[in-house]
Formats: sequence, C-alpha cells, structure tokens
Amino acid sequence: MLKTLFMATLLATGTQVLATEPEVTTIIFVNAAEMETSPSADPGLSTTGQEQATQLVSSLQGVDINAIYTTFLNRAVQTVTPLAQSHQQKLDYFRLNGDPELTSSIVKDMIKKNSGKTIVICSDPENITALIRQAGVRGKDVKTLYDRGCAQVLVVKRTGNSTPVAQKLNMNIQKKV
Repeated sequence: MLKTLFMATLLATGTQVLATEPEVTTIIFVNAAEMETSPSADPGLSTTGQEQATQLVSSLQGVDINAIYTTFLNRAVQTVTPLAQSHQQKLDYFRLNGDPELTSSIVKDMIKKNSGKTIVICSDPENITALIRQAGVRGKDVKTLYDRGCAQVLVVKRTGNSTPVAQKLNMNIQKKV
C-alpha cells in the first residue's frame, strides 16, 4: 500500500520512475591461433597463427576491452599479446587442471570482477570449450567453436541471470596462397 502511494505521488508530481536495466557483461572467447609444428611440448604460433593473432586485433579494434585472460600456453599467450599491446592492457594468467569445479570458479570470478564490462579469454580448444560451458553457453555454439579449430572467436553477452546469448565472430581470416 505504501509503495503504491509512493509511486502514485511520484507520477503525479511528474517525477520519472526509471527501471534500471541489468548490466551486460561481454565475454569474448578466443581459441588459440594455429601453432607451429614442433617437437616442443608447448609450441608457439605458426606464420598463419601470427597472422590470425594480428587479425584478432583488427577484428576487435574499437572494442573497449577491460581485461584479457589467457592460460600459460605459448600459443594462447602469443595469440592475445598483440591484442593486449594494442589496447594497452596487461595479460591476466589463469591455470586449469581439468577440474570442472575449478573451471567454474575461475569463470565466475572473471565475470564477477568485470560485471558490465568486456573481457577476452584465450586458451586451447579443449579448455575454451569447458570455459564457455561454465559461462552458461550450451549446445551447438560450443561445438561449432571447438570443431572449427584455431583462432575462432565466440562473443557471449550475459545480462544478469538470464541465459547468455552467443554469437560467433567472423574475422574473415584467409590464408595466403
């Protein structure tokens, strides 16, 4: 009753009552770019992978990125380093061990720290798939990103507790012939 009376008073006096919209958090998931063929256990990027990393920078030009997260894998670090440099950001590192609870905790922490902002998360296809699922994305969006391989990007928008909306970013990466 008191709430109704208060709202009626506000409306009668011409005061606008605005509903606050929930914040949108954008998470840009990036599969690490193509790795070089090497006997190394942790290879870097191939020439094509370096081109893919450069294309990532071009594709995200003008996007206000608040944080860039990456695993310690050379190919993941080398994929997002040019992006970090172009946005004058430092890389934030995380480590996964296959434990779903740890993965969930890491994703929730990243989202909580960056609520209402845009972040980039880069890792190898196996880990990126687990991270995307922990962000609430289900179905073919996850499978498509994993199956397409290197340098694929999925943009996920989370609004409050609603179901995340995922969209694959087409970077138009073409190999030189």
